[in-house]
Amino acid sequence: MATLSNPLTLSPSRANAPLHVPADVRAFLSGFQLDVPSLLTVANPKLAKTDGARTVGHFALPHRGLARAIDPVNVGTTAARGFLPTLRALAESHGMVDAAMRHNGCLGATPGCVLACLNDAGHGGLNPACACCRGRRTLAMIADPVTYTRAMVWALAREYSNAAREGVPLAFRMCGTDETPWYRRPVVLTHHETRILRHRFGVDALAGTSANLARAFAPMVADGRMVPYEYLKLGTDHVDGPLSWLAAGWSDVTASFAADRFSACADAVRALDAGLRVAVPIAWPKDQPLPTVAVLTLTDGTARTVPCVDGDADDARFRNPGRCVVLLREKRSRAAGRSLAGRFILRHAHRHTLADGRLDVG
Repeated sequence: MATLSNPLTLSPSRANAPLHVPADVRAFLSGFQLDVPSLLTVANPKLAKTDGARTVGHFALPHRGLARAIDPVNVGTTAARGFLPTLRALAESHGMVDAAMRHNGCLGATPGCVLACLNDAGHGGLNPACACCRGRRTLAMIADPVTYTRAMVWALAREYSNAAREGVPLAFRMCGTDETPWYRRPVVLTHHETRILRHRFGVDALAGTSANLARAFAPMVADGRMVPYEYLKLGTDHVDGPLSWLAAGWSDVTASFAADRFSACADAVRALDAGLRVAVPIAWPKDQPLPTVAVLTLTDGTARTVPCVDGDADDARFRNPGRCVVLLREKRSRAAGRSLAGRFILRHAHRHTLADGRLDVG
């Protein structure tokens, strides 16, 4: 264990020891009614299924969800999807109403993806307190991305210390319900702060300016103590797409299949050819086994045959092989407009004819 030059009283063995969050970070979070423990979600049924790793995620409001939440005329299908007065008041107190109304957390989302969004499934679609927490995170994230990212260093370090006590690595995904380009959000840490992080949490972080969270924890990512992974909707070749995240230090990225996109099949073939797996949401009954093989065929006859894996078994995509289809049973969103959502979620069938090709599963 490293020895600090400053005479701080730190207890890395105690889970409830002071976190020693930098004063600027602590004050910033307090202004948005947040603290370090509230930034990452652990108690998520899907994340909890992953054995052999502590898996956490950052869940913010997706697409135009923040604008919807602070709009007084919005009437949602559930309380969580309606107007949230406390969130509006917080945006007003920071002079952020215009910025919040402009915010789009999912630039790669299709209409069906928006209406089938997992943000509106489970607690996110029912519990206003959950929606408000995600909204406070989103407001803070767009108010000051640099300080919010510094806060995330402490949040991840805290969860790593919990993982270490369990004897497992920490796996984390930052785009749990949105698609913020975290891979290009720099992290600034002083040498003193990295010593605190090492002594208090047992993490190895790099001083100076790192390109992103994965680079800031590069020694731990390199030896597998931390595993940054992601699902992304943007295309493989997009400037903020999967290849950019991988090049920037993320361990693993899964491309998301958008059946209601005109280039759905071609996008999937490009992702597979780049060595990625493709996540496909499908309305498959829980009491029936999922298909084991997928065949993607473009209108010009180009075809790819790959294995399928059960994406509901856990969230450890980083343990799945590349060049496969990850089948995800539909988690029913409490959004309106099922006809559009149904264009994004494949029906219970073995053949799906899409705009630019066909997907067969069997």
